[in-house]
Amino acid sequence: MVGSVLRADLKATVDQNRFSGLRMWAFAIARFLILPSCHAVLMYRLSHALYGHLPTKPLAFLVRTVCTVWSGTEIHPAAVIGPGLCLVHSQKVLIGKGVVIGERARICHGVSIGGDMGLVQPRQVHASPHLGDDVVVGMDAIIMGPVTVGDNVLIGAQALVLDDIPSNAVAAGSPASVKRFREPGDDSSEVAIR
Repeated sequence: MVGSVLRADLKATVDQNRFSGLRMWAFAIARFLILPSCHAVLMYRLSHALYGHLPTKPLAFLVRTVCTVWSGTEIHPAAVIGPGLCLVHSQKVLIGKGVVIGERARICHGVSIGGDMGLVQPRQVHASPHLGDDVVVGMDAIIMGPVTVGDNVLIGAQALVLDDIPSNAVAAGSPASVKRFREPGDDSSEVAIR
């Protein structure tokens, strides 16, 4: 399972329309060797694995600290993130404890996801954001509190998400609201890989 997650993370960094086969893998491995955003994903995966065992839990926080200093990204080891995570740029990315993110997430720089800000009510299921599969979060967006973001959602730059967002939506603004719904084949979620 670890191997398949890392393969998905590697592939997520490469524009599959431009590269394929051996060339795609060479490009992906080169990116993982030199880019801090890729190092941050790898260090998160390591810290998350260490966090699951009591004897190695302190090491998980040490790896998180190294990741924060090295890449400018702070991802809590208890966050649960599916395979295919791509940090477009790593600076100022914060993902808190309890956050759940599905597969193939693309997160731009300056994004903060987490925190209940004391808003949790006793009957609420979760206090941190839950994001579905294929979610793209634009730069400097904030997703805060016990919200659910559906699958295939595009969250615009500098959006402040405080309420649930349904699947296939494009949301923007502060506070964020649904601006439109995506049609099948809509490529508006494409974020240039630089």
